[in-house]
Amino acid sequence: MQLSLIIPTFNEEHNLKRLLPYLHNYSSGYMAEIIIVDCGSSDKTIKIAKEYGAKVIVTNQKGRARQMNIASLEAKGEVLYFVHADTIPPSGFDKLIIDSVREGRNAGCFTSIFDWNHPFLRFCNYFSRLPFWFCRGGGQTLFVSKHLFNACKGFDESMIIMEEYELIDRLKTSTKFKIVKRNAITSARDYRANGPFKLQFVYACVFVLYALGASQDYMLDFVGRHIAKPSRSCN
Repeated sequence: MQLSLIIPTFNEEHNLKRLLPYLHNYSSGYMAEIIIVDCGSSDKTIKIAKEYGAKVIVTNQKGRARQMNIASLEAKGEVLYFVHADTIPPSGFDKLIIDSVREGRNAGCFTSIFDWNHPFLRFCNYFSRLPFWFCRGGGQTLFVSKHLFNACKGFDESMIIMEEYELIDRLKTSTKFKIVKRNAITSARDYRANGPFKLQFVYACVFVLYALGASQDYMLDFVGRHIAKPSRSCN
């Protein structure tokens, strides 16, 4: 059993220079491939990806949900592992994931910590250990068996924001979601740009809006009005 690691990108050359060699050096032999799905980078993202042997898919399809679905169709591994370009998985991530799937946990994530030693963010780090839906996040990465991903019909392509939360909700109806208590290190760049308290408050408001059934357009407009442009790839 092996995994296909999928990274959506848009102008991520700086992060890929750090992430791609790390993935090769700190995997445990269960990584079948790295797939970069790019939506039109103007920097050296694609060049760097190819230098490190990644498979590159270039698409003009906007929305990370669409792009990650496209990459999943090309994946060879029995397990799909979705990683943001600004996140570093824990050492031996692939073996930890494969072990979880072999135990019957066909979807899950890691706990996470931010790369900024801010007191408030250190407090926030703890919540990634908890099982509640609002404690999840893309910086924790996400793994799912390809069979289960296909059975659940992948990401909802109508979603531009909160797509990972919606998919996790559906995955939990078919498997016991595993939180592997090993930390992925995720970038705090949006917190640095907006201030940790302000950004977390905005995120809390978005969680409430999502729980109340707000539309994608309304949530995107809310985010756009209250914070600097997020660093999400491929929107």
